[in-house]
Amino acid sequence: MSEVLTGKGPQPPVVYWIRRGLVVLVAVIVVGLLVWAFLPKGEQPTTGVPAPADTPTDVASDPAPSPSGSPSDDMPTPSTSPSGSPAAPTACEPIGVQLDLKGFRSVKSGGKQTFSVTAENNTALPCVMEIAPATFVLRVASGSDPVFSTAHCDKWLPEVKKQTLKAGATVEFKVEWTTFRSAQGCKQAKSLLGAGTYVATAAYKESATKRFAFALTKP
Repeated sequence: MSEVLTGKGPQPPVVYWIRRGLVVLVAVIVVGLLVWAFLPKGEQPTTGVPAPADTPTDVASDPAPSPSGSPSDDMPTPSTSPSGSPAAPTACEPIGVQLDLKGFRSVKSGGKQTFSVTAENNTALPCVMEIAPATFVLRVASGSDPVFSTAHCDKWLPEVKKQTLKAGATVEFKVEWTTFRSAQGCKQAKSLLGAGTYVATAAYKESATKRFAFALTKP
C-alpha cells in the first residue's frame, strides 16, 4: 500500500497514479453505498423541481345525467300541440272536389227546371265545404249564348251551411231555374226562351266543373 501511495517501486510512475485513482474511486463507491443503505426507503431525494399540482376536475365540463333519464337541455325535442290533436281541416280545394249535376232531361219553356248538385270530397283527408256565391256558380247556355247564371243573384243559390266533409263524403243541394234569361241584379227577362238544347255547368271555385245537357221544348 505504501508503494501505491508513494509511487516508489520497480514499476513506472504512471502505473502508481492509475492505482491511486482506482483506490479513490473505490472509496467514493463505498461511501455512496453506505449513504444509500442508511437513507429511509419511503423518501426520495429532492431534485429542486416542484411536483406538478393536482389539476382540479372541471365538474361543469361533464354534466351528470339527470335522475329522470330525460335528454339534456341542448338536445332538440319534438314539438307537439298542447292537446295532441291533429290540425283542423282546411277548405276543400277544387282538385279534390268531384261534382255531379242532374236535372230534367226535357223541360217546357216557361216551366221550371230543378238541378240537383252533389259535391264530393274526393281526397283521403277531411276538408271544409262551403257552398256560397263566392265558391259556387251554376250557369246555363245555349251554344255560345249565356242564358242564366246564379252569379246574377245571390238568392238564386240556396244557402248551404259550411260543413266538414270526411273522405268520400258528399253534400247535395238543389238550384231552381224558371227557364227565363237572367241579368245582373236578379233580373229576369219576360220573353220565353226558344226551344232547343241547353247546357248547364256547375263550377266549384271555377275549377272543378260538371256539365249537364237537356232540351227546352215549346210550351
